[in-house]
Amino acid sequence: MIRYTANFDEVTRGLTKAEQRQVPFAISLALNYTVEDIKANTEKGLGRRLDRPTPFTKRGLALKRASKRNLSAVVFFKDRQAEYLEKQEKGGTRRPKRKALAVPFSQRLNKYGNLPRRSIDRLLKRPDVFQGEINGVEGIWQRPRRGKRRNGSRGTKGSSGLKLLIAYEKSADYQPRLRFREGARKTADARIKHNFRRAMRKAILTAH
Repeated sequence: MIRYTANFDEVTRGLTKAEQRQVPFAISLALNYTVEDIKANTEKGLGRRLDRPTPFTKRGLALKRASKRNLSAVVFFKDRQAEYLEKQEKGGTRRPKRKALAVPFSQRLNKYGNLPRRSIDRLLKRPDVFQGEINGVEGIWQRPRRGKRRNGSRGTKGSSGLKLLIAYEKSADYQPRLRFREGARKTADARIKHNFRRAMRKAILTAH
C-alpha cells in the first residue's frame, strides 16, 4: 500500500463561506474519482506489463471509497491476487507453499501461458509417463518409444532418450515489472486537481 497526500489550498482559495462548507464533501468525491482513475489505468496496464494476465488477475483490483467524514480512499489488490502479484511488483524469489513449482517443457499451454487445469494428473495416468529424478532433475518424464532411445539435453531428451515434460523447481526469480505503486502516484499527480475542481462544482450544485 502507498500513502498519497494532496494539498487543496490552491484550489480552495477564494471560495465563499457557503462553498467552504462543501469542501470536505468535494474532497471525498475527488479522492473517489482519483482512485477510480488509478484502478482503470492499472487494469489497462496489466496486459502490457504482465504476460497474458488471467481474468482472475484482472478482477483483483478493489476500491475503498472516501466519505466526507473519512477523507481516505484506497485502491488495492485483493488478498489472493496480491499474494502472487507482490513478486511482480517488488521482484524477488518465490518459494512455493507446496513441494515445488511445476515448470512446463514441451507442453501445450492455455491462452494465458499456464498449464491447463489437471494437466499433471492427466500426464501421470499415461503408461509412458512417470515422476522422478533423472540426472539431478526432478520432474515428470516421458519414456521413449522402443527403438527411439538417444541422449540429449534438458528440455528435450534426457538420459536414454527420456523426455522432460514438467520440471519441479524449488524457487523462481522475478524482476519487478508491475509498477503498480509508480503508476498510481503518476495518475494521482495528474488527476487530483482536475478531479477536485470537478467535485467542487458538483458539491456546490448539490448544496442545500
